[in-house]
Amino acid sequence: MLQQCLKIFRFSFAANTPSLATPWSLRPFKNEVSLPIIRFHDAQPTGQSITLDQEIFNQPIRRDLVQRLVRYTDLYNKKITKATLELRDAAASGAKNHPQKKTGKARQGHRQRPGRYKGIKAHGRKIRSLRIDLPRKVRLQAFKVGLTAALIEGKFTIIDTEKLNDGKTKHLVQLMKSFESYTQPLLIVTSVDPDDFFLRASSNLQTLETCTIKELNIIKLLKFKSILMTKEAVSELTESLKQRKLTLLGENKIIKKKYSEYPIEEYDPTKPLDLKFKVLKEYLEDFEKLKQEGQLDKFIQDMPKTKKVGRINTINHH
Repeated sequence: MLQQCLKIFRFSFAANTPSLATPWSLRPFKNEVSLPIIRFHDAQPTGQSITLDQEIFNQPIRRDLVQRLVRYTDLYNKKITKATLELRDAAASGAKNHPQKKTGKARQGHRQRPGRYKGIKAHGRKIRSLRIDLPRKVRLQAFKVGLTAALIEGKFTIIDTEKLNDGKTKHLVQLMKSFESYTQPLLIVTSVDPDDFFLRASSNLQTLETCTIKELNIIKLLKFKSILMTKEAVSELTESLKQRKLTLLGENKIIKKKYSEYPIEEYDPTKPLDLKFKVLKEYLEDFEKLKQEGQLDKFIQDMPKTKKVGRINTINHH
């Protein structure tokens, strides 16, 4: 599948549209690109258009970056879950095959050593992750290159919305037949919160695949020849990539808050203390009891005093 995804062919959907053979250092489009917004229910233009951001949909075509991101995405969640037995795990007796000397034979080690009949595998596979590293800036730039290449090839069709009145699959099929690209595998990209009726109706269609902007990756951009994207998805995708949010590209790191961002409550002496541990609650009750009886100062004077001598604490009792 990767070889098919990496085959980016020349394509020109207009006379003034650049091809993918432009030099890698030049931007494909000289002016701003605007796409018409199509009505989803009848595949007719609404009369409105959307202008695509030049910093995202007009990047120099770098096939090397796309290849690296495709390999990174493909190996991101792949793991080797089975491992061969090691010498310490092999089921065999610990006894020697024959004495070390005076037999005229070569010295023998473990019975399950590599090279012996029913022995273990030398340098066998181990449980590990196949994930590779790729810098964050490279991932971001390669994803922009994939969006630019899909725009040059004429894959994108902007629709107004994906909302349906009901969740019937047959109604969605009737709507999709009005699009010429429905005869081939089709991808519909929605916003972060898609319509529930649309998800229910599209779940049984084999030629139709849906995803949100968080699930969109470089492999899907190269795999599908036709991509329908809602105008809300375009705006959210542009905003996310401008803010350099890499959740779209497989970034699963936990963002830790700074200490100053956590809410700090000021101490109010008028409110009672809320202690979780039983021992601390008992200490607090004893403290309040001594304070009410007026014996707190006497209790403090009668407490044993400690003196530090090296690492040993000595207690002097009065």
